[in-house]
Amino acid sequence: MLNTFLALAVVATPVSVLTPEPSLRWSACPIADAPELQCADLAVALSPKGDRKITLKVARLPATGAKKGSVLVNFGGPQGYQIATMGSRTKIFDRIRTSMDVVTWDPRGYPGLSDAVLKCDFGYLRTPAFPADQAGFDRLVAANKARGDKCRATDTELFDHMDSAADARDADAVREALGEDKMNFLGLSYGGTIAQSYARLFPHRVRTMYIDGSKSHSLRDWERELDIMARENEEFVGRFFAWAPAGTEKRWRALIAKAAREPIPAPKTGARYDDTHLRTLGFYKIRSGPASWDGFMTALAAAERGDASGFVQTSQPYPGLPGGGYKECLDFPRPTDQRSIARTVKRLRAIAPNTGAFFPLAGHLPLTCAGWPAPVSNPPKPMPRKQLPPMLGAGTWLDYDSSRRVVEQTPGSRTIEHDGPGHNLFGGMANACVIDHVSRYVTERRLPPKGTTCP
Repeated sequence: MLNTFLALAVVATPVSVLTPEPSLRWSACPIADAPELQCADLAVALSPKGDRKITLKVARLPATGAKKGSVLVNFGGPQGYQIATMGSRTKIFDRIRTSMDVVTWDPRGYPGLSDAVLKCDFGYLRTPAFPADQAGFDRLVAANKARGDKCRATDTELFDHMDSAADARDADAVREALGEDKMNFLGLSYGGTIAQSYARLFPHRVRTMYIDGSKSHSLRDWERELDIMARENEEFVGRFFAWAPAGTEKRWRALIAKAAREPIPAPKTGARYDDTHLRTLGFYKIRSGPASWDGFMTALAAAERGDASGFVQTSQPYPGLPGGGYKECLDFPRPTDQRSIARTVKRLRAIAPNTGAFFPLAGHLPLTCAGWPAPVSNPPKPMPRKQLPPMLGAGTWLDYDSSRRVVEQTPGSRTIEHDGPGHNLFGGMANACVIDHVSRYVTERRLPPKGTTCP
């Protein structure tokens, strides 16, 4: 139920002190169906110590009333085409725009309107199998290094400076070019990782910060965080098993055990699914929410008869992710040997027997980043909690707890919980209640009360 009490007042501070904007010359953006968008070019340093400059394309939705500041937004992915994304959903910013410009930029390295683009494969990447021994891990390392080297050869320096800290420095260059003393930052999905990096590097520049559906990149113990994520996945599917007919969880465990002995065919795609595949694909089917749960029951019954085709949800028969990992491999820890992977898998499967250890940050990331030709340059670490203003976070069944763990590091922060499935409440789902709270927080620095929920 939506909490309709008066929002909690935060001690007001002046909105950003504006100065002239000599470095940005705005003109129409080459984005169809978004006539309000204005674009400008901005030269930024490729690395903190280097002399090389790259040019980013920055875009804004101008304030519709008297301008009092700017809001910077990253929609996540990680991906390029942030400007096109903003152009496709301008309405969610209507209230913010009454007093602020809304600004984004096409990130370095990715396809989009910015000049510095890696000529690499950003398409779908299948998640490899967990290696059974060190020889298998060595083959995985060699394959990942070969893929990374091929991309790195297109622009070595850019490839090595693709982490979220580099994006955060780019974001601060945008802030400076806008003439803002302090910035409002909306970090949506993976954009929350960039926002957390910004908060660590430039805490004195943060006026407000909103984290939506983001994993925590602000901690000391990564293995403990993986345990927490596995437990949250298991709790998520617990909602399904509570809804399903009695005995469904027992049937699911039996199917997993059967697939571990011999993979189950999926004739419609020519695939064969072992226990790891089924745990992942089953979770994907359940996470869509109650509308898909009858479909899971149908797929389960068919798989028990020897046909697991019902668990395929996309044109790709096996689990994986798009994007290539060019940023993620620099932002998160990666394994150095097979034994470390085996220990983590064993531990996570004990914590989460129904969903396992194949989720992106425990499966896809370490298995596609091991052997990467650039080091982890922006590892997770806590934010400077005493130097930041109160933050706002939000999330769904899938990601509320992780967003909460990020913002609650900073005293006085608040969260908004959506009791349902989905992801990216503000930018992806356009939840009207969330948009209302976020807009009030950004424009007035007024946070909702504790325990706020949105339908």
